[in-house]
Amino acid sequence: MTLGNNETTPMLPRRQSSNHWNKLKHKTMLLRTLLVLGILAGLVVGIAALQYGHPGAPPPPFNDNDDWHQALDALAQDAKGCVDSLTRVPGEQYINRQNRLFDTMQQEGVFAYVMEPSATLLYYTNLTWSRTERPFLVVFTDDRQMTIITPAFEATRAKEQWIKANLPTAINPSMVEWVEHGSAFDTVRNVLGSHNSQSQAIQIEPTTRYFIAEGIRTSVDHSVHVASLTLQQLRMVKTQEELAIMRCANQITARAIGTVQHHGIHIGMSEQTIEQRMTEALHRVGLTETWVVALVDANAAFPHGQPGKPHDVTPSSLVLIDTGGQLYDYQSDTTRTFFIDPAAVNHTIKAAWRTVHNAQQAVLDNIKKGDSCAHVDLTARNLISDAGWGDAFTHRLGHGIGLEMHEEPYMNQGNTKCFLKPGFTFSVEPGIYVPGEFGIRLEDIVVVNEHGSLDLLTDGLAVDPWTSSSS
Repeated sequence: MTLGNNETTPMLPRRQSSNHWNKLKHKTMLLRTLLVLGILAGLVVGIAALQYGHPGAPPPPFNDNDDWHQALDALAQDAKGCVDSLTRVPGEQYINRQNRLFDTMQQEGVFAYVMEPSATLLYYTNLTWSRTERPFLVVFTDDRQMTIITPAFEATRAKEQWIKANLPTAINPSMVEWVEHGSAFDTVRNVLGSHNSQSQAIQIEPTTRYFIAEGIRTSVDHSVHVASLTLQQLRMVKTQEELAIMRCANQITARAIGTVQHHGIHIGMSEQTIEQRMTEALHRVGLTETWVVALVDANAAFPHGQPGKPHDVTPSSLVLIDTGGQLYDYQSDTTRTFFIDPAAVNHTIKAAWRTVHNAQQAVLDNIKKGDSCAHVDLTARNLISDAGWGDAFTHRLGHGIGLEMHEEPYMNQGNTKCFLKPGFTFSVEPGIYVPGEFGIRLEDIVVVNEHGSLDLLTDGLAVDPWTSSSS
């Protein structure tokens, strides 16, 4: 470019200055960006340090999908050896069960024992049948005979169900049909009339519906009563084959809880999501007919759930999981209560957890065969009362378990006429519940062993409320 006075100003140096200025601006912006990123990273690290950097704190948030599914895979592999080693109760056991039933009926002077579809029917026959308004009944008589009474239009299905039961040919029931325009109870009367017996006593299975019991009572010329405790206790005594199934079922349930506790729960998770994860874990270990109660913080003060407002997990949360399922027809039932961050839980709640744990341990250490079910309950209850929590332990100590999740014997302080025998299985589940604040329950299944003391059917009691679900 030519200016006045014939002076020419070169342009190249000006272009070099502009490029230099652009580079300087670019570097400045880059430095500012790096500075901002550094500050943000520092904040993240600082927050994480505050949340996770003290002893007993929970681990940092995990990659949910990777960590959870890896934990499930490990859990399934761990359970595989236990489940794969099992078989269903062998057919010969049903012969033994029926023989014990017939022997007891003769000793007790019972002419007939009548039952409709129930766990008791399954126990003696391996028959499954849904209850409807049309009676389907099985009658055992003291001449060691078994009769199936079925609606006529269901006779083919009844025969197929008997084949499916796959019992030894030594068990050979007769089958009697009743027609729609007739009466199932008249059929019961006719069946009983075909058997000769010196006894006039008929007993019915305890869960029989009222209209069935009343229909039988008004149709026969015999006295009708609910089955005696002696008859009921036959199913309470578990064989080694039953115990093997129950031990496996309860062990894998406790391990599934531990997997959810350590790999499946994170801050902000809802009770519903915990239940979903627990269900997934139970299915992975091979349990069916599963159920889950997951309660957080004050909602755990409802022993069976039914919370009002759902709670999400926080660093200071307490989580109660009560869960179980079915394995080869036998039930599991385990409860654990644990803390997300022990350092954030107050001393009162920690002391309550330890009291509940000590109550469980007291039962294991002191109860033996021959003790009444009332004494079992009071052993735990008195310890909790002495610790100042008596009014907060609001339910019985435990229940029998087997083919049903809740069955005889029941551990409550009024059950003074039931005494422990080897083979009895029941839950030990003391609890402390403070409405509006917290609830704690620990539950394990035990068996009275042949020596008369109690054995756990889980791997062990909860060690503490944060490190492990079982020992």
